[in-house]
Amino acid sequence: MVDILRTGLSGLVASQRALATTSHNIANANTPGYSRQRVELANNAPFFAGSPKNPIYVGTGVNVQSISRAYDDFLTQQVRGHNSNVGQSETLDSWISQLDGVLGNGKTGLAPALDQFFGAVQDAANSPASVPARQALLGQAETLASRFRELNGQMTTLREGVNQTLSQTVGEVNALAEGIAKINGAIAQSQGNGDAAPDLLDQRDRLVNDLSRKLPVSTVIQDDGTMNVFVGKGQGLVVGVKASALETAHSTTDPGKLDIRFEKTASSVADFLNGGEIGGMLDFQNKVLDPAQNKLGLMAVGVAQTFNEQHIQGRDLDGNPGAQFFAPPAPKVAANPANAGSGAVTVTIADLGALQPSDYELKYDGANYNLLRLSDNKMVSSSASPPSTADGMQITFSGAPVAGDRFLIQPTRDGAKDFKVAMADPRAFAAADATGGVGNNGNALALAGLQTERKLLDGSSSFHEVQARMTAEVGIQGSSTRASLKAQTALLGQSTQARDNVSGVNLDEEAANLMKYQQAYEAAARVVQVGDSIIQTLLDAVRR
Repeated sequence: MVDILRTGLSGLVASQRALATTSHNIANANTPGYSRQRVELANNAPFFAGSPKNPIYVGTGVNVQSISRAYDDFLTQQVRGHNSNVGQSETLDSWISQLDGVLGNGKTGLAPALDQFFGAVQDAANSPASVPARQALLGQAETLASRFRELNGQMTTLREGVNQTLSQTVGEVNALAEGIAKINGAIAQSQGNGDAAPDLLDQRDRLVNDLSRKLPVSTVIQDDGTMNVFVGKGQGLVVGVKASALETAHSTTDPGKLDIRFEKTASSVADFLNGGEIGGMLDFQNKVLDPAQNKLGLMAVGVAQTFNEQHIQGRDLDGNPGAQFFAPPAPKVAANPANAGSGAVTVTIADLGALQPSDYELKYDGANYNLLRLSDNKMVSSSASPPSTADGMQITFSGAPVAGDRFLIQPTRDGAKDFKVAMADPRAFAAADATGGVGNNGNALALAGLQTERKLLDGSSSFHEVQARMTAEVGIQGSSTRASLKAQTALLGQSTQARDNVSGVNLDEEAANLMKYQQAYEAAARVVQVGDSIIQTLLDAVRR
């Protein structure tokens, strides 16, 4: 009789666990990242009730082996990968849209200022002796200089905004990593007492999914149930119950950018974070903002140098030779703070036509001086002696470097920032050439003609064409990013749906399970009731 009670009680407990789990599923039907749980049942070992000649085994009921979750690791990994791609494309699109708004405005962009400036040059050519026309030209020159500096300032503001957001995002990554490490500890403890708690596993998966939005990650489950999380080229962000913190610091190769590295190390991992929101910000800086700002600087350098070269060939209203009209922007050179040698680099522009809108890294490896063009990662020169000329630059090297010393060369980065009008007296505008007297307009006409001459990029582009290319490239990158975002969002939706088909809660199914387990519970309770009644009947008979 006791066997009946024991068997009934086992069914009662199993049904109770199943009802509780079904209720838990229904309650979390709309919880993001929740995986449907299920009770794993197994029959108890039977009781031997016969003899060697007549073996009889009587069942002893059921037991709950575990409560597991419906989970597919492959689908979960797919969701993380697409989530990282969406984070990257979404972030990149947001920043490109801001830059596109800066460059694409027809009223405040650079093209109208160039047109108005060269229009004023033409007006001065039409009236070379008119001081008001000359004064208007100086006014338009100041407007052009202001527009160059304004656009450069807006790009610099975007760069600072990226750096600030990058630091914030790294802080969010550290918080998520700490959360994962903490849950790892709880999972290891729960697994030590049996199977890991499904709800803890879901919580960890949600944190890892949020982390994948920030940067690309890979994961490995350990024997104790903890999850190791890796970033970059396999660097451990979370190992067991320990999280390693990332930090941002000013780049040693480019002071205007931030490096991302593990705390208390000097090794940058930024180059390997090619996904997520962090990857999107780094792509914007390196592939969109840098080229645009360098092209803006190239135009500023081009306008200043070509205009000055032509202007000094003329005569002003007082018969004096023309002086510099614009203050020529100078290339920027920065030595790496970690340099141990005494080497120093100065750069001037020797050939405007050959000048490229790119940054360069000059590195001494102990035997050779290697000049790398960063826009396309092309080695421009490599020799045992420092390069003297390259891509239109005149390079002067002094001092004694040691192996590993590096220098960042930016021939056009600050061109727009440093663009200024050097002339203040309208009479000093050299409108005349040397052959027709101070009242002629020969030089002014030559200056006006510079607007359409192709002086830049190996003679392939005028100022307007470089400006149009800069704007078009940003627009094309924006369109490409939006197309990629649309595709990645669709893929994320599909992979999320596929995961939910496996792990999600189906309320119709759970309602059916609720009725099934309720009936099983009632039946098991009836078994217990019958067993109790039989025992009571037996006891009553004994008492009599």
